[in-house]
Amino acid sequence: MLRIQALAEQNGRVIAVEPGDHLFRQGDDDSYIYLVKSGLLKAYYIRHDGKEHIKSFLSEGSIIGSMVALVDKDPCTFSLMAIEHGTVIALPYHQLEDAARSDIELANTLVGFLSVYGKRKERREYELLSLSPEDRYAILLDSMSEIARRVSQADIAAYIGVTPQALSRIKRRLRSKL
Repeated sequence: MLRIQALAEQNGRVIAVEPGDHLFRQGDDDSYIYLVKSGLLKAYYIRHDGKEHIKSFLSEGSIIGSMVALVDKDPCTFSLMAIEHGTVIALPYHQLEDAARSDIELANTLVGFLSVYGKRKERREYELLSLSPEDRYAILLDSMSEIARRVSQADIAAYIGVTPQALSRIKRRLRSKL
């Protein structure tokens, strides 16, 4: 991961972001990977009914890009927006690919990063398809407690796949069990 970060810091473009700033939107063409230096981002989908579903939160040190846009040159399937004031570094994906072709250590780092990324996506898919909203909320609090403190209740609800009202009921039920 450090090799990818170093490449981004050497060759990327620093972007200051404010809450609500988009790095790209669902449907855009985008050929960059983004390294979060400070602040907090959210990656989200807009569903057919216009509602937002958050796929992930990205804090300091995270790297993200739309894989379908980077690899297939298709439009981005999700949007990437700043939740907090911060700084990101944008690196053209082709620079990472080109550097990895001639640097085995960087290539191995990239393979490791993609393995972790794939495992994280599989876990998230399992949570959304197999677990209850209460279980998803408990996992969020357990595994991302710092992020849970930094985001709105509406964003937490959109992340676990419920309405804000349903999240309030979940929180009430959990408090009554204590």
